[in-house]
Amino acid sequence: MLVLLFWGPIVIGLLNYGAVEIQTVALMVVPVFLMIAVVSIVNGISERTRVALVSALVLIIMAFAWVALQAMPLPSALFAQPAWQDVAGIAPSGSASISLAPGDDWPSALRIALPLGIFMLALLLFDTDDRAVGAVKALAVSGGIVSVLSILQFEVAPDALLFWPKIAYLDSLTGFFVNRNTAATYFGLILLLNLALLLHALGDPGIGFADLRRWWYRDSKWRALGYGLWFSTSLIALMLTKSRAGLLSCLFAITCLLVLRLFRRSKRQRVGRPSSAPRIAPWLKRSLQLVAIVLILFLVLQIFGGRTLLRAEAQGVGDSRYCVMPGILSAVANQFPWGAGLASFEDVFPGYRDPACGLYGIWGRAHNFYLEGIFTFGLMFVMMAMVAFLMLLRFFWIGLRQRRGLRFGPEIGLSALLLVAIHSAFDFSLQISGMAVIVAVLLAPLVTISLNPPGKSSSARYP
Repeated sequence: MLVLLFWGPIVIGLLNYGAVEIQTVALMVVPVFLMIAVVSIVNGISERTRVALVSALVLIIMAFAWVALQAMPLPSALFAQPAWQDVAGIAPSGSASISLAPGDDWPSALRIALPLGIFMLALLLFDTDDRAVGAVKALAVSGGIVSVLSILQFEVAPDALLFWPKIAYLDSLTGFFVNRNTAATYFGLILLLNLALLLHALGDPGIGFADLRRWWYRDSKWRALGYGLWFSTSLIALMLTKSRAGLLSCLFAITCLLVLRLFRRSKRQRVGRPSSAPRIAPWLKRSLQLVAIVLILFLVLQIFGGRTLLRAEAQGVGDSRYCVMPGILSAVANQFPWGAGLASFEDVFPGYRDPACGLYGIWGRAHNFYLEGIFTFGLMFVMMAMVAFLMLLRFFWIGLRQRRGLRFGPEIGLSALLLVAIHSAFDFSLQISGMAVIVAVLLAPLVTISLNPPGKSSSARYP
């Protein structure tokens, strides 16, 4: 029952175009943290994932403490925004603060609390190998279904976004999101999931006819065909987004996944009847498989990625995000180390925006997760990002070293981390709460798989 309730906020976030409205985030936060309390009391906290859960809790405390500091009334000469001096001339009774919009900072802090809370709740619910693998498979299959629905809507009703008219990116597939770049991150992660599960289901069938015949009579062939289907649909959906950074980051992530598989140690020597094909080294066999996958990806890229490649060739580096980059860098330098306030980007950035870049549109977010984080949160963002990134790297490295049968878990984790890290440098996917929640839901069961000792989980059947 609790697991079903867990998926509720995620579905709401997707159906509400990625939970871009703060009201949606607020409605999701309350039940999530109530469920954390209930599950912690009823089921307890697993010793294996305790460090990951405590780390997420520490990040939430750090974020709220920094928001309190930024919103705190201060003397105008002490770290406060210079704009408050002008306000004092109009309203002498007003109080200055580090943030230019202190009243909006607390609601915006919920955007940090929600994905971290979802991460904690997923660690509590998916605390065994079976549950964690089930969650990963559920994400892969549901994401494949979303990709099919998104492709159908884009082909049948390209001017519609779910149940409402589509007003932006009419030439691109955006899935259930408003922005094509957010959709590219989502479909890239789903593609990565299904590719890893496909390779896991394929196993090592060998290259001889008898080897392939024996594999065909295994039950895993149907799983492989299913994951292959969802992999194909998510790849097509990714291409139709026409997101250059999304496609590039996904290619890097796939390369990372394939390289990790190439260098994994052999679990065991093959036993049974001798193969009908000549014996070749396992590493050579894997290399041939990976080369075949790369060639297939390249072929699909040429067939379906023409729009993306054409857009990249036509625009190059001439779009507005690169034009305003000097202004963002200047703003980051001026606001460091205290930051301008979690909700102050839209108020502060216009003062740094170069008019030569055009006046079309309102920049509510920077097309760079890291620069916007430093701009709004200052030194605290750097500390939080480093803690989160290094902890996840450590968890997945542990998984690579100790897992064999479920080694695809940490492999997906590292590849997904690379995808999100690269794409976040060019677009604002993680600033969209719904996308941040999806990333948290994906990473949590992968952390569980990585930290569970082989053969010691009560519900685990995998070495």
